[in-house]
Amino acid sequence: SLSVRCHQLRRSSSPHFLSHPTGPLAMPLRENKKDIPREDTPLKGGPKKDILSSVPRHWKSLSAAVGILAVTGMVVSYNRASTEETASPTVLATAPLDEMTTAFAETLSNKESSTSSSEAKGSAKGGKVPYLTTITRNSVSAPKKSLWGDIPPPYPTHAFWENFVIGTGVDGNNVVTTLPYLAQATSSSVDLFYPYTNMATKTQYQLGFDQVVGRLSIGAQTGEDGGHVIDSFTDLGVTLKFDFEKDGVMKTHVVQGSPYVSYEYKEATPLITSGQILRRYLVNNVESKCSDNTIKGEIFEFSLLQFDETWRVYAFPAIEFVCTASNPPMALQAAKPYTGVLRVALSNNCTFGQSAHHCKGDGKGGYITSHPKGYGDYLYKHSSAMVTGGSVNYSFSGSTAKVNFNWDVKQLGEKAVEPLMMTMPHHRDIMDSSFEGMADLSVASHKSIHGIQRLAVGSQWPCIEQLSDIMWHAPRDVEDEEQKDAILKALKTDLKYDLPWNYQTGTGDPYNAGKMLAKIANIVLVGEAMGLSTKKMKPILNSLQSGIEFWLNGTSRNALVYDKSWGGIVSCGCKYAYPPPRCLNGGPPSCPALGGDPVSNGFDFGNGAYNDHHFHYGYMTYAAATLAHFRPSWGKQWYDAAMGLVRDIANPSYDDQYFPKFRHTDWYAGHSWAGGVAMAYLNGRNQESVSEAFNAWYAVALWGDATGDNEMRDIGRLLAAMEARAARTYWQIPHFKSEIYPEEFSIHHTAGIIWSNLIQYQTWFGMLQWEVQGIQTLPVTPASEMVFNATWAEKAADIFEKTCSGSCHTDGWITFLCMLQAVGDKSNAWDCATGLPSSVFSGEAAGGNGNSLSNTLYWIATRP
Repeated sequence: SLSVRCHQLRRSSSPHFLSHPTGPLAMPLRENKKDIPREDTPLKGGPKKDILSSVPRHWKSLSAAVGILAVTGMVVSYNRASTEETASPTVLATAPLDEMTTAFAETLSNKESSTSSSEAKGSAKGGKVPYLTTITRNSVSAPKKSLWGDIPPPYPTHAFWENFVIGTGVDGNNVVTTLPYLAQATSSSVDLFYPYTNMATKTQYQLGFDQVVGRLSIGAQTGEDGGHVIDSFTDLGVTLKFDFEKDGVMKTHVVQGSPYVSYEYKEATPLITSGQILRRYLVNNVESKCSDNTIKGEIFEFSLLQFDETWRVYAFPAIEFVCTASNPPMALQAAKPYTGVLRVALSNNCTFGQSAHHCKGDGKGGYITSHPKGYGDYLYKHSSAMVTGGSVNYSFSGSTAKVNFNWDVKQLGEKAVEPLMMTMPHHRDIMDSSFEGMADLSVASHKSIHGIQRLAVGSQWPCIEQLSDIMWHAPRDVEDEEQKDAILKALKTDLKYDLPWNYQTGTGDPYNAGKMLAKIANIVLVGEAMGLSTKKMKPILNSLQSGIEFWLNGTSRNALVYDKSWGGIVSCGCKYAYPPPRCLNGGPPSCPALGGDPVSNGFDFGNGAYNDHHFHYGYMTYAAATLAHFRPSWGKQWYDAAMGLVRDIANPSYDDQYFPKFRHTDWYAGHSWAGGVAMAYLNGRNQESVSEAFNAWYAVALWGDATGDNEMRDIGRLLAAMEARAARTYWQIPHFKSEIYPEEFSIHHTAGIIWSNLIQYQTWFGMLQWEVQGIQTLPVTPASEMVFNATWAEKAADIFEKTCSGSCHTDGWITFLCMLQAVGDKSNAWDCATGLPSSVFSGEAAGGNGNSLSNTLYWIATRP
């Protein structure tokens, strides 16, 4: 049987997509929300009719054909006789994690040498997670040990380089965006592409690249099919190792923001090839003929025809290369096995003024010349400072965080030099004024869809991030007496709210469960701000407590379990039947969300494949923090269990045996990634709702505050500040004249989904304009004013209002229109909110089910 849950469908970060032949173009599958059947979900009892009778026939057919719509939303269930039973994970233990430590203890002693020596500040925040059943994944969904080498779990699931370890690691989609390059591993090489910005459609802004002609392959000549394993990783980079047995060993250091990619050889024969025609060849800055003659040198430079590129290879020590220009069109092969380092860098992307993508004057997207005179000098001067990775550490003083990027440098020359790296726009916003390493901005730049990268010299980047003091309530009181009365009136109704029947038993999905638990938390916090006593709010606090505890202790029918294979907490999945709400699979060990196939990965918005954990657990953490705020004894009793969710998304230490460090956070990119490990996408990592990501870190800060953990509080505040800056820099586009986006994209004012090499004006669940604005607004809490740029909010609200119709109203997305309007127009926003029907906040409202009238009015009334 197959259960398809369509109610309150939002999105999964694992859609099918179409691929552009010369540049990746992701097109998430769009579900028509008008076709989603609805449920009259009473608090007690069941519906009076069979829900299946209301399901459109074509919806059933679509679900059966596509096979990815098994997202938990709790209403629709049908049998499909032809469906094979989802592979169930093997259960290692059904006892609490404190009875399951042996395997981790066996591997812990190897962890320091096999992963990294990152010095990011942060201590391990706990040991075994109590209560949860422990599972190990089947061979389909487990990490591939052949790609991880000697490194034990827990494994990163959202690293910028994750495509190196998803699937085979070498398929056509296993492309990694390092900026300024794209990289792809093969069985014997790590190939580079230098991309270009391209408005593929009116709603798709991409990094285009040619996977055939545009490929520069750097590897080794070998008869062995070595393949790569992860040798080590840090906060800012990864090292791949290729063992060619008798043909030697190659290691490749892939580091974010590095203008070089470094290849270390030990008794291996370097081989560099290109599908482009060789136009010019220099050795040690002297023009040479490409022939079968062996030439020894320290600098090899070759210019290629089709993309007008010039690349340099810096050799430490000097190497003997044989150049050929026949088949392939360009090849450099070492004359004999080599032990040393080759550092490869693009030195000019407009060599002869003929690049259609990078030379000045090529209209579309306002391309600029990236490499005027002088860039080559920088590359040469700093080529001997090889960056192999990097760590991020931070410290706090009041509301200021000092964040340092520390690059791991290996000196290859006789004299030590500082490394050359590339900054992104948000780095330059927060760089400490004391830093003297910013290069002449006129010398060079790399243009990407994420803005212009500029040179920086130095092994450490000192950055300053200001933290918000907004915690539980708005920083302003409600002054207007009529508004006070309206909020108190709304509270009378909202305090009677209880979870829908299926969520009271935990048969729901963790995303919508989290939203509705956070809704309750919001209601009681508004009540506290408005002077209501805890005694008066006791019934709804009891509902909040009962509603969160079965998720924390693993007794929800759609149980959370601990995944030993990857290292994290995932949902088991529920093959839903109704009435009454129940899971036909019965819970662990039968976990339909963990099979690793497309149907399994669709359950619970892909939670089992680590999609969107910071969204799901962020809402739950917000609820747990609020409960601990009102009931400190509960916070102490349930501390370890709730910390399991916090550690899953915001563990600050490599010393934690159970969870990867900062699962979602990309320190270099300056924001989170949401997409997990379901499959490798040609477009790389992705995140849709930056506002929900921000909410997760705000919730972590609240949890730290409620439990007296100042370090966790400040870590949450720092992550929230970073995510808010990213929202204002990359997701929100307040002006047509943008430093990042071309005008063709700026007209939308909002990015819907940001990928590593694609930005889309759409969502996972549709392409309507109000959907984009809505998903980049929710949820709204007192801290949301950190996220919303005022100019952007005004323009986004205008688009939101003009396009909001149909399910925008019935599904409650309009509630966020009212709240967004309040940033610049309180009066209009108040009229909007007070005119809303109660149904927009109901459990059936996919957008508004995590919001309430009292929260909406409180937000509006407390705007400056």
